[in-house]
Amino acid sequence: MKSTGRLHCLAIALATGLLVSYSPPGDTAEPATKEGFAETDDGVRIHYRLLGPSDAPTLWVGYPWTEGWERIMRELGATGRDTEVNRELIEVLTAKYQVLHVDYPRGTGDSTGPLSGDLKPETVAQDYVAVADAAGVDRFVAMGYSWGAGFGIHVASRTRRCAGLAIGGWPVLNAPYEEILETSRAQSTSLPAGTAAQKVIASNTNFYADIVGGDWNEEAAVEFMRDRAGLLYLYVGSEDVGVPSMGHVFPIAEPIVANRERLEAAGWEVDVIDGYDHMNLPLDAWLPGVMGFLDGKTW
Repeated sequence: MKSTGRLHCLAIALATGLLVSYSPPGDTAEPATKEGFAETDDGVRIHYRLLGPSDAPTLWVGYPWTEGWERIMRELGATGRDTEVNRELIEVLTAKYQVLHVDYPRGTGDSTGPLSGDLKPETVAQDYVAVADAAGVDRFVAMGYSWGAGFGIHVASRTRRCAGLAIGGWPVLNAPYEEILETSRAQSTSLPAGTAAQKVIASNTNFYADIVGGDWNEEAAVEFMRDRAGLLYLYVGSEDVGVPSMGHVFPIAEPIVANRERLEAAGWEVDVIDGYDHMNLPLDAWLPGVMGFLDGKTW
């Protein structure tokens, strides 16, 4: 039987593979031009800040680059330097884009929830749109890594308000949903009931359970997103197989590489970054690629 400590470490590992900083221009964080809460139909309040130039295209940024997720990691026993990485990421992005920086998923930061039965992919899509509405944003490109990449895929496959994706560390096709569901379920039951971390990890379990047990169709999703060709970007470390040092092996890079031509034919740009895995992919390995991809584009 896996120890609680090992399961806690896996949560941290799969969520926070971007731990080395990229050198941004300037030293101070961009002040919010707007801040508030989106009220969802089921009564959850999702906190957001709107940052950067208001006349620029908008990037939707949440998990794993938020202070609220850092608090969850600390509850799981993690120590690290994510606060600095998050600050640097936002500084780089807001130099060119408006950033909708959101305490997401539900139950992190100043966002309330999750509710019993959360979090389903359809709920995630509705939440993204609710936050955009509250912030006065029409269309957005969603950024995310690992679970956050999964969020983006399921949002973009349900609403064209999501104009594109810049995501990493999770396959669009042949994703290992069954494997990660098993790990997430064990992880959730190992945590003290009622804690913030346990609730959020339980919502992680619900997210994958709904996909595995539902009618999710990856091929149909790729077709639905085809009209956003030119604004679909996927990156991954070439050695990404989850966290093999702990015996938790998920095929992440392999299905991305195997389906690269199919994705590119459907309008995706796929960047396989040589020599990196899920845990050691730093900002300076992937962020320049994202910024270069987005450069000159509008949405």
